[in-house]
Amino acid sequence: MKKTIRLGWLSFLIIGIIGVSVSSAKDIQVSLLEKKIQDLHPGGLNLVFYVQISNSSSKDYYLSGYHFTFVVNETEYLRLNRKLDKGMKVEHQDETLISLPVKITYKHLFRTVEEVKGQTKASCYLRGGLHLSKHREKSGKPFPMVFSAEFPILDEPEIEPISLRVNEMTFAGADIDIEIKLKNGNPFELLVDRISYHIEVGNVSLDKGRIRGNKNIKAAGEKDISLPLLVNFFEVGQKLKAVLQQDTAVCRITGEIESRTVWGKVVFLFDKRERIPVNKT
Repeated sequence: MKKTIRLGWLSFLIIGIIGVSVSSAKDIQVSLLEKKIQDLHPGGLNLVFYVQISNSSSKDYYLSGYHFTFVVNETEYLRLNRKLDKGMKVEHQDETLISLPVKITYKHLFRTVEEVKGQTKASCYLRGGLHLSKHREKSGKPFPMVFSAEFPILDEPEIEPISLRVNEMTFAGADIDIEIKLKNGNPFELLVDRISYHIEVGNVSLDKGRIRGNKNIKAAGEKDISLPLLVNFFEVGQKLKAVLQQDTAVCRITGEIESRTVWGKVVFLFDKRERIPVNKT
């Protein structure tokens, strides 16, 4: 019977494992079985990689701890040596699966390995060992493990207002379109499920809404979106009427973009304020 045991978050961690490494002895084999990236967001991500310990001997072993050195772009990022006080049983003639979750924080990574800032991904490797012994109270022999890897560095998509077009304006209101541009600096497509937005023009709140449908942005691509608005001057005030008669206006758009990537769903927040041209039909 196979059992899975989750070891606690490795404090202060950083990075993704995408390689596989196997170490072996006479009756113990250590291998990377699977890895998963979870909770991807603009500030970083969580990575969980699963290590399988195969005990083919006739006696139980005990995992008393582990150690490793983590290297990103040939720069040592972290050294860790952790002990497990009670020891974890690795039963004989069985396979034990342990999960090691890793928290990746881009801000901390950029301070430590400066050259990865602005890149779309970084290479890394982890070298260390699992300390296994036939006696619970002993430290145990380190069984080596080496995992090579690369991990994504997520770039937030940009959203910016481009122009405001006045299609028709009367004493009571106006029919306008606000053009915005979405930019994706990532080397992969963003599958946009929803854009929630709030628009202000000339410090006047105009509209809150959602955009659904095919608004996907290709890798390193752009997409233009038009937001049609019907404005009632009696509701928003006559100040906006004067703003729409000028050549330019300050436009602010805030909200969030919910999208899918190859690593799961990501939500991006945006808040952009620009002075844009006012085009009159």
